[in-house]
Amino acid sequence: MVKGIKSTVLAFLGFEIMLLLVAFMKQPGKAVKVVLVGVSIPMIFYVITVVMVIGALSVDGMVTRTWPTLELMRSFEIPGLVFERFESLLVVIWIMQIFTTFTITYYAAALGLSQPFKRSIHPFIYGLIPLIYIIAMISKTTNDLFEFGDIIGNVALFLFAVLPLILLLLSRLKIGKA
Repeated sequence: MVKGIKSTVLAFLGFEIMLLLVAFMKQPGKAVKVVLVGVSIPMIFYVITVVMVIGALSVDGMVTRTWPTLELMRSFEIPGLVFERFESLLVVIWIMQIFTTFTITYYAAALGLSQPFKRSIHPFIYGLIPLIYIIAMISKTTNDLFEFGDIIGNVALFLFAVLPLILLLLSRLKIGKA
């Protein structure tokens, strides 16, 4: 199970954006409920998807395919239905998810850079474009892309699991000495 955490952490990235959105809420007191609902809905969909894919393709079949969910959708067919290519619908939803994730993280990055420098967000929005382009051009093959995803997952595991524990320990030591 611990080995699985390292490979799936990339799929669960993005929940920290909920913490950014709390600053812009009209009623931040309701943030806990909103964050729990916002994290629970995708998690339920992920669990249902994983159970369905493992049930249909088996663990070995899932491991050998690059995108097993798309393979499952291709094999799913209802005769006589007008819309028979369900993977097209899945790809459209996936592209919308990628776009919305990109826009909110792009905004968060520009905002996160503008606030410490006490500058307008606009130069940082334009300044990040070349950086994003360079990062996007690094991966030449699908394997390179998966390796890059593993690197992002490892960094995220450090930033959101290890680093907070270290900071908590340091704060406890500082409080104990005061």
